[in-house]
Formats: sequence, structure tokens, C-alpha cells
Amino acid sequence: MLKKEEISKLNSLSKAELLAIIEKHLPSISQADLPTKSEADSIPISVFDNKELSSLETICKYLKENQNLTYHEIAVLLNRNDRTIWTTYNNSKKKLPVLFIINKSEYYLPISIFKERKLSVLESIAVYLKDSQNLTLHQIAVLLNRNDRTIWTVYNRGKKK
Repeated sequence: MLKKEEISKLNSLSKAELLAIIEKHLPSISQADLPTKSEADSIPISVFDNKELSSLETICKYLKENQNLTYHEIAVLLNRNDRTIWTTYNNSKKKLPVLFIINKSEYYLPISIFKERKLSVLESIAVYLKDSQNLTLHQIAVLLNRNDRTIWTVYNRGKKK
């Protein structure tokens, strides 16, 4: 724990000195505690287990609240306008004000699949899970908490495009 004298001196310290103090007082983090590269650059499929939010709202809410990204960073990752991300995130907060509880997922969606704007967000997800992960349309529907017919429709639309 920091001493009172150290806390009062924090304002006058340089950035390097502050970092040294933080490193000294933080508990060590094991490699197992750190997210893997696949988890850090992707979205767990478990966040889609809600009926309230659209796919884009779910992704924006997850990246903003769970990954602590800025609107601009999310916009760059998803190849969208900053204002679109801001609006989508605020709509998601109104619909689902609680934080996501992230369970360990068997499947992760790489963020890179959303950069291509030719497909909608849900089409991108369905095409990726069907073609890359070899899931059935029913399995995808269960994972995304959507109707089987909806997944069939968006997958076929995505394949036609």
C-alpha cells in the first residue's frame, strides 16, 4: 500500500517515476492471467446471448465497456464512422444498461471480419461461423440467440453477395 507521503508527492513526479511506483506496488501478473492473442483481437460469441441488442450494438457495447476502447478506436476496427459507433453504443446502453457477463467461449469472432462493409454485421458473423468454423446453421442460431430461419436468410444473402 502507498504511504501518505508518497501519495502527496505523486503530483510532482515525472511519468517514469510514477510508472516505477506503480510497478513496485502492483501484484505480479502471471502469463495465464493475460488474454491470449485470439481473445484480445476477437469477440467472444457468448456476448451475443441476448435478445435486446442488434449484432452491431452488441459489438460496440462489448468493445466500449469490456475492452475499454474509445469510439474512434472502435470505428477504425469496424470500418465505420465515429458518430455511428457513438449512436449505436448509446442506443445499446438504453436497451441493456447492465454490463455483459463474459463467459469463456468456445468460439471467438475475429474483429477483422467486420472491416469488409460489403456484408452486414450479422451476415459476416453467419458466413464466418458456417464457412470457417464449420458450424451448422442451427448451431449458429443457438449461439447467436436468433431464429434458425433468420440465420438461414442472412447466410444465404451473405453468400450471394
